[in-house]
Amino acid sequence: MTNTPGNYPASPSGPPPAPGKLSAWQRFKRWPLILKIPAIGCGGLVALFAVLFIAAFISVVMDPEGTAERAADREQQRTEAETASETAASEEPDEPEESESPSESPSPSESPSPSESPTDEPSDEPTTESPTPTPSPTTESPSPTPEPTQDADTHTAVVTRVIDGDTVVLDSGDRVRLLGIDTPETGECHADTATQRMVELVQGKTVTLVRDGDDTDHYDRLLRYIDVDGVDAGLTLIQEGLAISRYDSRDGYGFHTREPDYIAADNGTAMRTCETQAPEPEPEPEPAPEQPGAECAEGYSPCIPPYPPDINCGDLPAESKPVRVTGSDPHGLDGDGDGWGCESG
Repeated sequence: MTNTPGNYPASPSGPPPAPGKLSAWQRFKRWPLILKIPAIGCGGLVALFAVLFIAAFISVVMDPEGTAERAADREQQRTEAETASETAASEEPDEPEESESPSESPSPSESPSPSESPTDEPSDEPTTESPTPTPSPTTESPSPTPEPTQDADTHTAVVTRVIDGDTVVLDSGDRVRLLGIDTPETGECHADTATQRMVELVQGKTVTLVRDGDDTDHYDRLLRYIDVDGVDAGLTLIQEGLAISRYDSRDGYGFHTREPDYIAADNGTAMRTCETQAPEPEPEPEPAPEQPGAECAEGYSPCIPPYPPDINCGDLPAESKPVRVTGSDPHGLDGDGDGWGCESG
């Protein structure tokens, strides 16, 4: 086709649209820039929401259980927040039943629809498979911490004084009579020995007092076993022959727990007697009175003639022996230097 003046070749895209029938893109291009920018922004947001919706739909279809768990977690968090606010505003601290009831099942709006479950998996209900939420600590009233149980028949104290082998005084001022034993009374043999032994065992120490039967005797003394560092003080005195087993079921008193051990120890150990005490030293023999009117050497008793001449033990009469030597001993009668001469004669 030949171009003639005033004639233009046809557009390769076809004939131009008739006036008033422009396409949407052509109309958009004619908009001023101030309108194009908001339009592009709105379109981008619409596209973003569409992508997010598609991604959420796919995640629900592919993992319905995870979605249900997340929904349950969100419901639990919401429930805990509501419960915390209600507890803070309420004067009654514990209402766990009311606060826990909303968290037992997720909201129907957050539960996935059965149509979203894939056909190749069994239908599951998130409300029954979701884990039971843990109650919020704020809804539970704190329970008092239980105190360790203590044996009412056992306590500790410090012994401040020992009265005798079977009676002591505590730092509280109470007097304690040891259970099941009897030691010599004051003035009897070995009374001081038993008292001293009890001092060594318990005085100034923290001891364990154990009740077994009656609390006090008719003198208002506490009746107790006394243990110190795991050792029974009363049994120790029996085993050492300083006490006997007494005031038990054999004497018309009540049976006490350690009675068999006390009796066995008493039967196996002889009580110390006065004969077993250390003998008292014999009194020194008194010197014979000096013979009146005789001339005597100084430092001898009884009277010995002065030196010279030398006097031997054989020269002295039997009643003058031994001779007390308190001076220089010129006669040499005190050979061993113990202050006595002529001892063997």
